[in-house]
Amino acid sequence: MRRITRTLLLALVASLMFPLQVGLAETPVTVATGLVDLRANAPEGTFLPLGMPPILTQDSYQSQDIHITISRLRDEESKSDVTIADVWVSSLAYLRRAYALNRFDGEMRSMKTLATENRAILAMTGDYANLLNAGLSVGNGQVHRKSENSLRDNGLLLKDGRMLTFQRRQMDVPGMLALGVWQAFLFGPALLVDGQAIERFDSTIRRANPRSAIGYYEPGHYAFVVVDGRSSASRGMTLEQLSAFMQGLGMRAAYNLDGGQSAMLWFNGEVITNPVKGGRRLKDILVVGELPVTGEAGD
Repeated sequence: MRRITRTLLLALVASLMFPLQVGLAETPVTVATGLVDLRANAPEGTFLPLGMPPILTQDSYQSQDIHITISRLRDEESKSDVTIADVWVSSLAYLRRAYALNRFDGEMRSMKTLATENRAILAMTGDYANLLNAGLSVGNGQVHRKSENSLRDNGLLLKDGRMLTFQRRQMDVPGMLALGVWQAFLFGPALLVDGQAIERFDSTIRRANPRSAIGYYEPGHYAFVVVDGRSSASRGMTLEQLSAFMQGLGMRAAYNLDGGQSAMLWFNGEVITNPVKGGRRLKDILVVGELPVTGEAGD
């Protein structure tokens, strides 16, 4: 297991210094039925008391429903720079999928446009599922496509807060939908099996590259992980290295998302990683953000 605990602790301490209070969070509203309240899983003090304004620092955000901490570290084995967003949410209503033009088949847009239009506090590259012509894809509980794809691993966020991954042909689409899916990803591959690293992948994208991945600790506790790559300063990770890295963070499940030039992490109004050639336009992103005010125009 990598010795990263000290680095993460230092980053957490730094992020809590000189907090800047920002405006009141928007009033939470119910955006979907069947989502489980996950607040009880979080350690005491993770979320602010009801009515307190959010606290924003350079590397953290805390409100009554969201807690984000940004950490940066150097992985010497892969010679790569890694940015980790540790995320707690009181419900998966606060961890959403956003599509270009608000359509599954929308045109590509910049990370800035997608994140700003969807009020993202934190955002990461999605899975570009509409690039494929087959396979289960679900966004915010809406099923966009439910055909089978025997060539891709599936990554699921369930309405009860669990994250499950299935290797290709391990589970059929009706079986997955019966679990109560909030998000279904199709880029892949799955990075862990029962929390353990995978020693070898047969994917065509297994060589060192910039990476985006979502990791899972327990219901309500997740991580967005972005690895810079394709530069002299940061090489990027192979899938085997990324798998071992996610295990080293103590995750129970992890799933690879769109990487390469698409690999980007957005926080507090800007991209905070170093994407190849400044990044590229995207079809979809993962968003952590407050809910819209009830009755607000356009909602």
